[in-house]
Amino acid sequence: MMGDPLDLLEDIILPEPIGLWPLASSVWVTLFIVLAVLIGLIWYFWQRHKKAAYRREAIANLSDLAQRDDTEFLSQLNALLKQVAITTYGRAACGGLNNQAWLAFLKSKAAFIEHPNALQKLEQRYQAQPNPLTPPERESLIYFAQRWIREHHL
Repeated sequence: MMGDPLDLLEDIILPEPIGLWPLASSVWVTLFIVLAVLIGLIWYFWQRHKKAAYRREAIANLSDLAQRDDTEFLSQLNALLKQVAITTYGRAACGGLNNQAWLAFLKSKAAFIEHPNALQKLEQRYQAQPNPLTPPERESLIYFAQRWIREHHL
C-alpha cells in the first residue's frame, strides 16, 4: 500500500534574505540627489545670511541713535539710511541725492512702507535750530527706518 503522496514532497527551500549591501544604483542616485539638494539649500541660506549682514548691522546701529539729541539724531539717521542705500544700490545711484530727491528715492525703493510726516524733518538736519522732534515723531522715524532697512528692495 502506498502512503500519502504528499509525504514524498521535499520541503520548500527559501532563498537567503536580500541584504542591505550593496545598494542598488537607484538608491545611490537618490542619495546623490538628496545630498546635492541639501548642499544647495545650505549654500543658498548661507549666502542669503551673509548678504543681509549690512541690514543686521544697520538695525543694531539704529538702536544707538534713539538717545541722541534732535540734530544729531536726524543727521545720524540720515547717514545710516544713506549708508544702507549706498551698500545696496551703489554710490552712483544714490550717493549724490539730497532733500526731496533723497526722500523720493527712499519712497521708490519701499513704496509699500508708509512714510511718516516727520520724514520731512530730515531736511532740517543742518539747520542751527531745527524744529524739535516730538516723541511720536521720533518713534515714527525709527519705525520707518527699521522697516526700510529690513524691507527695501532692489
